[in-house]
Amino acid sequence: MRRRFRLRLWHRILFLALWTLLVLYPNPLRLAVSVYRVFDPPVDAAGVEGLLSDAPREPQALERWVLDAYPYQYDWHTYNVPWYFPTLPEALERGTGDCKTRFVVLASLFEARDIPYTQTYSLSHFWVIYEGKEETPLETASNAWMVRDEEGTRLQVPREEGSQIFRVFRRAFWESMPTLRKALLLLGLPLTAFLGVPVDLVARRRRMRAAEIRSYPLVPPAS
Repeated sequence: MRRRFRLRLWHRILFLALWTLLVLYPNPLRLAVSVYRVFDPPVDAAGVEGLLSDAPREPQALERWVLDAYPYQYDWHTYNVPWYFPTLPEALERGTGDCKTRFVVLASLFEARDIPYTQTYSLSHFWVIYEGKEETPLETASNAWMVRDEEGTRLQVPREEGSQIFRVFRRAFWESMPTLRKALLLLGLPLTAFLGVPVDLVARRRRMRAAEIRSYPLVPPAS
């Protein structure tokens, strides 16, 4: 009995996980490639050559130019998924996006301009650090869990406040989620609760039938 309960529990957990994944990412490959790009960001100096004639040369002005040229927009609205790491061509084509879009464009411009910089990732934000960069509560080196520069990649314990992470995730993942996707996501809870009920009924009927058969009196063989 206990083994059957654990099996049914795991079936429900797996169903809920799969339902959640497919609601958030109808094409799960988009999530896989996004995770891959975190560790191999698609920064491309050659891809921004067409922007160099208009882009400033001074790092602070260049960053402000990118922030103005690519208005902030959550991934739900840009790519119809909660979290997506775009390639440089995708970022340039859309012309808008969140911190990952701005990150890949700005990093590509820095490399095209041969400006030294550091790629920095926190649990809620992607940004670049350069000489003269002013820190903010969101963009401070102590928040980062991964830092990548010319010397290599370093991991560290992030010191970002949990309340800040929660606010960013709430806005990006839930508040900006389309209403239909919210409804589908919440629908997974009652579906999970009722998952296996028909199977349980069939199994119960089989057990009852087996018990009835065992209760039949034994008929002596004919002489």
